[in-house]
Amino acid sequence: MNKTQLHWSLLLISSWMMISGCNGPDNPVTEKEGDSNDVEAFTIDASDSVLPSDSTVYYGGYETEITTLFNQDEFPEAYLEQLLVELKICNPQLEELQGDGVAPCSPNYFQFYSYNRHRKIEDAFMLQVKKGVNGFPYRRLLIFTRENGILVKMNGIIGYLVEKRPSPSGIDDLVVAVVDNIGGYYERYDVLIRYENGKYQFIEAIGDLQGAFDNAELRKEATRQIKQRIEEKELIF
Repeated sequence: MNKTQLHWSLLLISSWMMISGCNGPDNPVTEKEGDSNDVEAFTIDASDSVLPSDSTVYYGGYETEITTLFNQDEFPEAYLEQLLVELKICNPQLEELQGDGVAPCSPNYFQFYSYNRHRKIEDAFMLQVKKGVNGFPYRRLLIFTRENGILVKMNGIIGYLVEKRPSPSGIDDLVVAVVDNIGGYYERYDVLIRYENGKYQFIEAIGDLQGAFDNAELRKEATRQIKQRIEEKELIF
């Protein structure tokens, strides 16, 4: 990305943040062609990980872009559907998405990813949720952990998972695409988040729809403005 492109992107954010009543994540946006919200996940074997021995599959690869098509016929592990039922995020008796946004407990609407190499996926997982579920107009990435036997939402991101990066802590760093609505137009910020103090925290912005912030000075300014925008609109919560 050149300076002109980044300047325009940041100027758009700065200008719109000054306008009262600007559209937030609860209003529909016009998505750009070729940037569909529906993309597919893959899995890798757990044999080389430090997951507990009774975990059979480790979800999501490293150092490669992750996409989620929501096109699987069934979950790779039967208990994953039970996790959805436990969360009360879907109705296992349905076969199709209802007009009010209630979804079947199906991989057509939900995809699991792991993030903690020290815990079984049923105790620590990310859930990519398809747009339209629960009447929400964007994809959401929800991060759960089990505390005292109960699943607790640790983070929510309006957007989707792009990449997992291994961390010395065993809890992955994540690159997520945060979806925004600026004046009725679709915008996306690729940001790095890291597990700190009990939940994932914003670290820096690394790109947007125009490309990567590959200049240190520009990345610093982009990080400042995008962080402010994310906090004001609660795009990461």
